[in-house]
Amino acid sequence: MAQFYVVNRRGGKKYLFIAMVAFCTACILLMDRPFLAVFSGQDGSVAFSSADIDDEKTSLTFNVSWGEANVEPILDILEDKNVDATFFVSGVWSERHLETLQRMIDDGHEVGNYGYRFKPYPDQEIEEMRRDMLQGHESIKDAIGEAPVFFRPPAGIFNQDVLDAAENLGYSVIHWATDGKDWQNPGVDEILANIQEVLSPGDVIMLDASDSAKQTVEALPLIIDELQDANYEFVSLEMLISGAEASYEEM
Repeated sequence: MAQFYVVNRRGGKKYLFIAMVAFCTACILLMDRPFLAVFSGQDGSVAFSSADIDDEKTSLTFNVSWGEANVEPILDILEDKNVDATFFVSGVWSERHLETLQRMIDDGHEVGNYGYRFKPYPDQEIEEMRRDMLQGHESIKDAIGEAPVFFRPPAGIFNQDVLDAAENLGYSVIHWATDGKDWQNPGVDEILANIQEVLSPGDVIMLDASDSAKQTVEALPLIIDELQDANYEFVSLEMLISGAEASYEEM
């Protein structure tokens, strides 16, 4: 799940080799912080994952593609802790959970497009991918009365075609720099450690709010408390993006 691909598959072996070298370089950069803040495509289209700032600010994001057991308790925790977040929801999920979606908006959270169906885009034909993105866009727009401005590819996997399609719809594509890996159900302490060990100022944090993530609800209050004790402030994606210059790395 927590992976990304930026590969132009139309250029034959030569370009595949170049893409592999670029990918390996990106992995080295990710391990050798401070930042790989934005994944940049060949034409300047980008996916944002972190802001290049010194202030200890971070943005909390959740992926939701199916189920209803976790989302309401997560919203309760965020309300109790007075923390804003962004929920990336699939179009199918949004159509089935209109009241919960409206609560997200009423509570002051941002809602982003996670595609219509949960199927990685590079596995689809380009036109099928574009239709799915647009269908998710329209489903969320109909549900909340306004068009979403943030897009996260299903499973976080994307390539140049995905970046281009999102840009054509006016989206800011959002990846993440810090993954709690709660979707692996590794235990509450491990989820917290996954975040604390890699988090840097300006990072986008990714958690999973679908029913398959069995430990997110229990872990979330600890994550918020521990990061706030470490002087981190939770801000919206809009504030994180607009409040600082982003760093760019060519892929």
